Amino acid sequence: MEVNKIKFILFMSISLGIWVGCKSVSPVATSTNYGIIGSWEGCDGRVVTFSSDENGKITGRYTKLGGLGRYKFTLNEVGFHLSQESPGVYVGQVKWKNTNGKETWRDETIVVENNMLKTSSSDDCSKELAKVE
Repeated sequence: MEVNKIKFILFMSISLGIWVGCKSVSPVATSTNYGIIGSWEGCDGRVVTFSSDENGKITGRYTKLGGLGRYKFTLNEVGFHLSQESPGVYVGQVKWKNTNGKETWRDETIVVENNMLKTSSSDDCSKELAKVE
């Protein structure tokens, strides 16, 4: 009788362990968002809104300027041209301007995870942007 009791306890422990282990993985997998489409806000109040066309090309427009006004950016101006490289990773170019408004395009890599967007070659207020809900 003692052997059956031990087997039963062992069986229940393993079953409970498998059930709890499987239960704890599910919410993590469903809470991660790697999508860039939508609006993102930088530390100075600028907002970049990303959209894609039918070919999957992604454009980022400045829908709020924040501190970008001093560099002669305008509302709705295109500041990013991107394509998706893999889930959460986007590559392309970002527009830079000096205080006289002279523009150049630089290579850019963006990584999106959950509600944070991180850039590789933007200025300090675009290094990390938060998703605008």
